[in-house]
Amino acid sequence: MNDDLKKLYKYKIHHMLGWVSYFAFYMTMYKSYSTSMLQLFSYTAVYFLFHWSTFYVIAYYLIPKFLYAKKYRQFFVISSGIVLVESVGLSFFMYYTFMYKLKPYSGNLLLVFMSAAISIVFIAGILCAAKLIVDKIRSDRSTEKIEKQRVESELQYLKAQVNPHFLFNAINSIYFLIKKDPDQAASTLIRLSDLLRFQLYDCTVEKINVEKEIEYLRNFVTLEEIRKGNKTKVDFQVAENLQGFELAPFMLIPFLENTFKYVSNFSGSENRIVIKIWREDDFFHAHFFNTTDNLVRNGPGGIGHKNVKRRLELVYPDKHTLNIVERPGTYKVMLSLKIA
Repeated sequence: MNDDLKKLYKYKIHHMLGWVSYFAFYMTMYKSYSTSMLQLFSYTAVYFLFHWSTFYVIAYYLIPKFLYAKKYRQFFVISSGIVLVESVGLSFFMYYTFMYKLKPYSGNLLLVFMSAAISIVFIAGILCAAKLIVDKIRSDRSTEKIEKQRVESELQYLKAQVNPHFLFNAINSIYFLIKKDPDQAASTLIRLSDLLRFQLYDCTVEKINVEKEIEYLRNFVTLEEIRKGNKTKVDFQVAENLQGFELAPFMLIPFLENTFKYVSNFSGSENRIVIKIWREDDFFHAHFFNTTDNLVRNGPGGIGHKNVKRRLELVYPDKHTLNIVERPGTYKVMLSLKIA
């Protein structure tokens, strides 16, 4: 049995159990008004039919067609008309079957109508309210699921793609190192291999050990340092207490890539990058700083930053702060995550 059939089966069972309980309750209530089991069953069945039809017409036709479409006036008018018609029909049935001989209903059809209307509004109202609540819960769950799937799809895309410029520059740097320093070239190639392995295979889970994330950052920084040479001063500071907890993968990478991509390229003054990562009590902190050219700005936009912001909202709701400070000549990102 597939999932759709299981849901339909579960849905029908819930409704059937509810209506069977309803039917049994009203058979017990009308028992004193009936002279035979057949008459009792007939009374209850007709009473049940009025309530049943009112609920299903409103809940499964009017609510989706008008209420959810924000056609409130049409919904109110049509549902009120249905309740009125059903109440009139039920009141005539009740009065001319057994209530005409019961006090205080004897000779008072209006009182019978009021009783019928109240019962229909009460039963249908409670059931429709319950359906609205269930629909809202399902809608929220569906929206959250879709959003998570969308963000995860974007994450998978980011994992699968290898920045061609970064890869080209890394290979080019290794090529020049082969003749100059074969040992360093081999070491750099291993770092590149580790970096690609992590990017494509190791981070397929929701969270990874912080040590793996830091190792990826180290490999990335090392490759970028080789590429940039002595033109850029890189200060990469990692606290010793970064262990024993997990992070969502690729949460820091876009900021690190952005830092190296948009660092200044001055010839007469210092080009500087500072990366600080540490833990303080229950919070994980990561700061990324770089000098910038007057003509080039990091900018808070881009797919990477937007993706990180969306993932932060989903993975660390109300448990993160992200501040981006851009000033003339400098750019800084400050991220804090509550990890415990």
